[in-house]
Amino acid sequence: MESLYSDISYRIRNSNTFEKIIFLNIAVYISYLILDLFNLSYINQYFTLTSDYLYNPWSIITYAFIHEGFYELIFMLILFYYSSSKLINLYGEKIPLRIFFTGIIIGGLFFLLFYNGNGPLIGSSAGTYALLFFMLCYMPNDLIKISFIKFEFKYIMFLLFFMDIIRLFANNTPDGGVIAHLGGYLAGFYHYTSVYGIGDFKRFYKRRKPRNKKNESPANFSRQKKIDIILDKISKSGYDSLSKSEKEYLFKSGKK
Repeated sequence: MESLYSDISYRIRNSNTFEKIIFLNIAVYISYLILDLFNLSYINQYFTLTSDYLYNPWSIITYAFIHEGFYELIFMLILFYYSSSKLINLYGEKIPLRIFFTGIIIGGLFFLLFYNGNGPLIGSSAGTYALLFFMLCYMPNDLIKISFIKFEFKYIMFLLFFMDIIRLFANNTPDGGVIAHLGGYLAGFYHYTSVYGIGDFKRFYKRRKPRNKKNESPANFSRQKKIDIILDKISKSGYDSLSKSEKEYLFKSGKK
């Protein structure tokens, strides 16, 4: 038992910020279950986002770390881990964290402004969807491999959009979580345009061509080498350490 505790402590201490957020979500979920066994509603009372948020102003952030359903938690953490890992490899932690928490705040504000129901808002989907939407803008054709199945990332987003549209119009009162998702999408788009501008979205329709390393030209090799150097610089010092020309080069390369 002591060895297990040591292993978990070591893993948490040496994890990145996004992995710590995952551990926090799991810890809050377990705490929620335990408190619910004793009919204690402290988490719902003080940390979920409701129309009375002025009494608990911190709830504009804390609501995102609360999940009631096990499958909901697992599904969201998978999306969160996937999107954060991709963006950390490109930009380091600073920009993805900014996108995530902006998505949480804007999603919460959308909920407060446009939701007419009585239920509270919980879950990290607004922040996670902000990360996913940023990815959609930057790398829509990124290939995902699950066993022998391959498909492009944009098709996951199209599925999520479709599910949100159904939930938005399925009832007379729109789902509060979907309204928060809209705020998350807006946050992801805002951060993308703040870095790259509106950009050229023709790459949504360009199919990825497999690379033939045997016939790769010296120019292509040089281009990849330069990209690797830029990405290494990001991992060490963060995206903001790049020069304007390096940012432009990385952006243009991501469109190919």
